[in-house]
Amino acid sequence: MHARVTTIQMDPARIDEAVSQLESEDIPRFREIDGFKGFTLLVDRESGKAVGTSYWESLEQMRASEEAVQSSRQRAADAGGATSAPQVERFEVAVDTQV
Repeated sequence: MHARVTTIQMDPARIDEAVSQLESEDIPRFREIDGFKGFTLLVDRESGKAVGTSYWESLEQMRASEEAVQSSRQRAADAGGATSAPQVERFEVAVDTQV
């Protein structure tokens, strides 16, 4: 399994707006992409830092999804009043205890 981690520095007052958009618009689209395994969003409501992790069956499927999810990152940044561009990192998942 592979994971793409996106970090966005948001306006703390706009986190709920970004979360709502993610749940209603973006995650349903992610579910339609081949190889999508799940998504986790962590937020620090004091600082406005948000870290989203999407999980993919394979490296190839994660790579193939890049274009499809790029606009979601920008929408999240816009909805959350981001102060800078989203930062993206990619990893192989070595251990996962999620059921």
